[in-house]
Amino acid sequence: MQVIKRAIKPETYISFLHIYKTTWGTAGDICLVRESVANSSASKFVGHKIQLALPKGLERDRLADVPIIKVAGNVGDGHPKDHQFEWEAYEGVDHEIAIAALKPWGFKLIESTD
Repeated sequence: MQVIKRAIKPETYISFLHIYKTTWGTAGDICLVRESVANSSASKFVGHKIQLALPKGLERDRLADVPIIKVAGNVGDGHPKDHQFEWEAYEGVDHEIAIAALKPWGFKLIESTD
């Protein structure tokens, strides 16, 4: 039996900043949602459109009952937009995907020590 490999077709994603209150202050996540899913949703997602070739099944989280990919979280104190260089990729998220999702926002990842 021969395995046939197919290239993953790039899709448009919306990279958006999800800011929320916690018991210790304000936190933020950079998330991705497929544009086709966002357009069919009752919720409105405002962010930057980017083209990515991602495999299905990365959407492990939900926001407003819409499947999303949490890419990176803010690790600074205060408002996430004030800490452009304090973002850390979530476990299991490829470093290159995180960089692509953060780039339109002008945010940078903290260099990992592993």
